[in-house]
Amino acid sequence: MNRQRLLEDVSHYLTHLQISVGHLNGLNLQDINIHAEIFFRDFLNLALGYTLESINIIERNARAIDLGDRGGRIAIQVTSTSEIAKIKHTHNGFVSSRLDKLYDRLIVIIIGEKQKYRQRILGGSGVFSMSLIDDVWDIPEIIRKISNLSLKKIELCRDFLFDELTIAEPRQSNEVSTLIRLIEVLSVTEEGTSIGNLREDPDPTGKVRDRFANHAGFLQRQYVELHELYGRALAEVDRHSDLGHVRVRKLQVYLMVWSDKILTEVRGNPKTALDLLTKKILRMMGTSAVGFDEGAIRYYLINQLIACNIFPNKLMSDA
Repeated sequence: MNRQRLLEDVSHYLTHLQISVGHLNGLNLQDINIHAEIFFRDFLNLALGYTLESINIIERNARAIDLGDRGGRIAIQVTSTSEIAKIKHTHNGFVSSRLDKLYDRLIVIIIGEKQKYRQRILGGSGVFSMSLIDDVWDIPEIIRKISNLSLKKIELCRDFLFDELTIAEPRQSNEVSTLIRLIEVLSVTEEGTSIGNLREDPDPTGKVRDRFANHAGFLQRQYVELHELYGRALAEVDRHSDLGHVRVRKLQVYLMVWSDKILTEVRGNPKTALDLLTKKILRMMGTSAVGFDEGAIRYYLINQLIACNIFPNKLMSDA
């Protein structure tokens, strides 16, 4: 297998990790960050020859580093936050804990893409310094580092990612056609563009954790389980969709108004409402030679719920 194909596989798996961590943090599922630390410990040891160990140096939620290679004198913090405030907090904690006596370099790994920071260096003038250019790595930067490795090492990295980040495939192969048909049906509605007193701004944490507190566990599990199966398919459909702005707007408005009506009919129970929406959409889609994938429809609805196009919050105080 050639270098380009191997690197495409590496990029695919790391990008999947990036997207998954972002979505799960959006649902306030923070345990994924703990797993990410262990993942990067083993992955960087394999790819870059480090001997990183998991470290608990400062109390939870305030610790300066997650991983340390005492022999190579390299310390690493893994985070899904790219804001400069987070990096400064890590640097300050590193210095105040006198970790510069044990490590010569502090690296912050962002599970995502880093920002363009105005500063180039933190510290200096007798204080441990850290480069915001060379010592802050994001997923694209890690992929670039992997691309400079030997063909054999890249293959080992690809195999490791496959084992650690295996992306489950749907039981049926028609998930893409199901999603295309679903979006096609919903986007041709003749509903108006008025949403009344419904809010359009996304608030997944407030909705799932607060508004639907009694069903938060169910909604979170549904999203996690279905994202593994259908996340790639929906991303592919979205990437190649040629829907214009007007049709996208119609789809959003239709889902917001319709789902709010159904939620009201079932007395605010999101689980029952999701079941009902799924069944109604299946009927609207008609028939298919191989049958439509109900799981793909449910995942689409859960994804739209997070975007607040399903069961939108309201502007009034009784939202």
